[in-house]
Amino acid sequence: MTVNLTRVLAVILLIASFSACKKKHEDSIVDIKKKFNTINSKLSDYTRRQVDDLTTKAGGTITGYYRDEEVKKIYSERFTDKDRAFTEYYFDDGMLIYVLKQEYVYNRPTYYNEEMAKQNADSVWYDDKKTRLDISRFYLSDHKLIKWIGPAGMDVAVNDPKFHQKQEELLAETIIMLKQLNEQ
Repeated sequence: MTVNLTRVLAVILLIASFSACKKKHEDSIVDIKKKFNTINSKLSDYTRRQVDDLTTKAGGTITGYYRDEEVKKIYSERFTDKDRAFTEYYFDDGMLIYVLKQEYVYNRPTYYNEEMAKQNADSVWYDDKKTRLDISRFYLSDHKLIKWIGPAGMDVAVNDPKFHQKQEELLAETIIMLKQLNEQ
């Protein structure tokens, strides 16, 4: 009886700690939303720096918005033969807090025309009307990804191996863009 009671109490404590953690993340997300909305409402008050994105062959730009020397937002435009992406990175006290990525994924590379398709016995070629829009949202707290809403509007599980990989990817992208903006 005592062993079962101990197990039940352990399970209750475990559930309570997970729900407290979830509540903390929900509170953080509400706070993050307020912060990025405030940043967007004050864009005209910030100093703007724009540079060519040197990391993409097909072209793109990186625009930074600064209050004094503190970055508040970075807006990135990147173009390739397979897609075009528009990404917004938001910062609070120099830390990345939110990323919104809108990626237009083409049905075929832009250079793949009807003639090339026929040569490859393919019935499909590039058609901008068949472009798919994928929107992803990333919420971060203390340099940690706490929530990822994927293109289908579904949460990506924290224990999914892609979750940690995406966190590292976002932070690395941010460092590279900040470096490009600061070397202007």
